[in-house]
Amino acid sequence: MNRPLIAAALLAGSVLLPSVALADDPRLVERVYDPNKVVRIEGKPNVQAAIRFAEDEHIENVAIGDSNAWQVTPNKRANLLFVKPLSERAVTNMTVVTDRHTYLFDLVASPGSRNPIYVLAFKYPEDEAAVQQADAEAVVPQAPNAVEAAAVSDPYAVVDPAELNFAWQSSGDTSLLPAQVYDDGEATFLTWAPGTTLPAILVKDYEGTEGPVNFAVRGDVIVVDGVPREIVLRAGDDMAKLANRGPARPPKQAQPGIARANGQPATEVK
Repeated sequence: MNRPLIAAALLAGSVLLPSVALADDPRLVERVYDPNKVVRIEGKPNVQAAIRFAEDEHIENVAIGDSNAWQVTPNKRANLLFVKPLSERAVTNMTVVTDRHTYLFDLVASPGSRNPIYVLAFKYPEDEAAVQQADAEAVVPQAPNAVEAAAVSDPYAVVDPAELNFAWQSSGDTSLLPAQVYDDGEATFLTWAPGTTLPAILVKDYEGTEGPVNFAVRGDVIVVDGVPREIVLRAGDDMAKLANRGPARPPKQAQPGIARANGQPATEVK
């Protein structure tokens, strides 16, 4: 093989590399964002991995295939997602929707892995044409974007005060408890004081097994889809509980694209 062909082959190989280790540490990985690629995360029991999105990006929804297989928790700023397998052979998939992108993940527990991922950071190639266009259009009044338009029809944007239930009883470690908790019969709203590290938010299924919930981030409020009778908050060995003491109400229709998180079987969204 001649030298030009060898050089071309090496170049092609570098382009196809799925990720790049940061600071020569294979546990710190950087990956170019591609909406058409599924990102594989190999985890290890008792080892937590952090998925880091853009600084100005915020998580809106997280949906996981098997909520009993992996623990999933966002940070307060909603630009980091902490994931950890709960068993040695835990395998599932996860979709994360932010205010800018949609991410697809395969979560695979690899107990024999010598270098489990500690941090997976995404990078976003600059689109100079888009930046220049945005600068040129900055002086022109803009119509509402897709996120703003969607907020108009957001069922959580306007809530009837008469529908709110504040009859929630708390117990356990007070450092884990939210400053406020209430529900509207369809979703449960949790608010923590600024700067608080969020605990894992869990509910129990019919067999009493704890698992993560599906949620949305609305500003400073965590919106848990569904109204469980009990929510469990955990951080390490610390635990607290939120018990719904309000009257039982008939469930409302589930929101499109969000699986129920109240212990009921999730409905497939097509």
